[in-house]
Amino acid sequence: MAVLRRGVAGILALALGGALQSCQSPLADAPVTAPPSAPALARAAATPTVSAANPASARQGTVTLDVQISGSGFDDGSQASWQLNGVTYPKIAVNSTKFVSSTSLTANITVALDAAPVTYDIAVVTRTGKKGIGAELFTVTYAVAIPGMTEGRAINDAGQVAGHNGSAIVLSDPSLGIVPVASGGEVWDIDRNGRTIGGKDAGGDPAIWSSPGGPGGPWTAIKLPTLGAGGTTRGIASDAAGDAVMIAGASLLPGVAGAAARRPTVWTRTVTGWQPRSLTLPSNVLGAWGQAINSRGQVAGMDGSGCCNAIYWDSLGTPTILGNGAAWSINGDGTVVVGVAGTAVFWWRTLVGGVYGPWSRAIPLENTGSYCGKGASSANAVNAAGTVVVGQSCGIGVAWHVSGGTVISRTVLQGLGPPNQSVAYGINDLAAPQATGTAKSTTGVLFRGF
Repeated sequence: MAVLRRGVAGILALALGGALQSCQSPLADAPVTAPPSAPALARAAATPTVSAANPASARQGTVTLDVQISGSGFDDGSQASWQLNGVTYPKIAVNSTKFVSSTSLTANITVALDAAPVTYDIAVVTRTGKKGIGAELFTVTYAVAIPGMTEGRAINDAGQVAGHNGSAIVLSDPSLGIVPVASGGEVWDIDRNGRTIGGKDAGGDPAIWSSPGGPGGPWTAIKLPTLGAGGTTRGIASDAAGDAVMIAGASLLPGVAGAAARRPTVWTRTVTGWQPRSLTLPSNVLGAWGQAINSRGQVAGMDGSGCCNAIYWDSLGTPTILGNGAAWSINGDGTVVVGVAGTAVFWWRTLVGGVYGPWSRAIPLENTGSYCGKGASSANAVNAAGTVVVGQSCGIGVAWHVSGGTVISRTVLQGLGPPNQSVAYGINDLAAPQATGTAKSTTGVLFRGF
């Protein structure tokens, strides 16, 4: 009972103390209890972004190519796909997607032989279902990079390309790779055997580089005879054996300033060397140069690279002004000349029973303004058959297929990935011709399969 009484007394004392405490002044300090924290919510997964692909291009028929995709918000379940017009494109198959980090994935792809040569979007879907799309990040292209070359200028049927690597002249051979030719100067053409390259040497004189043993060298510089003040060689014509026999260009007159110093010249190979012959200037033309020559000795050229007069010379050196513009190339039988007259154009004539018809007026290869809103295009070269013309339109390489005086088709020769800047300078004479040029002004390229 004593224990019970003490327990009851304790309870009464606690109750009384609580009552007394409640009667104290409201100014008295009281313990403060923080409200319970709100429950933490799981952070929503961020939407991924897709910003770049490396490499940014591939050719049709490319198998098991690893492409690094850069961006943000990737997770270990992310899957990549190539899309066209908002739909997954079935002819670019993604074999696997490997998670590298939240900013990097590696997609292994296979490009079908008939995949469209256009630019594609890349989409990434994360494990949580979030989707990001990088617009126009990857191109299926006809271009192949030429390692060690910044610009391809001319190509022969063996696939040998003469071009530049910075200030140096180099040759790209399918078997040998890059072969040094000269430490400076300009290059414009190569013969069919890959034994003669033409251009201008570092001293400003018309020159060729010769390697009788073939493309592997050694290459020897040969300065061509001039009028005394330098010049340049531009086009090379080969004989039936594939060796250079005629070269077109210009020789400069000493003591004469400006365009009037230029004399269109053809150098012909003789047993004693290269013999120069000046072509006749059209009336009212102060000076000009030959840009291309075929095996008949017919020459196409101009008196200004972006204006003025496009000129044709027959094998005797007699000139015909084709019209306003510039002529850059001529085909094998002298029926097609290509160049620029505001936009990319060609001039055409018939050849029946050994008799030539008159030259047409400039025929536009395209309405360039419909592609980019401006007339920035040029036709730079034509194959010997006169059926394929290559050049540039709207900052991107183009091939036009022509027949007679009609344009049959237009094929875009995109570069090595967005923004796909490219230009085609030269074309060879294979049944399925190849072209060469540059992409993004930094990488020499070979265009195949167009």
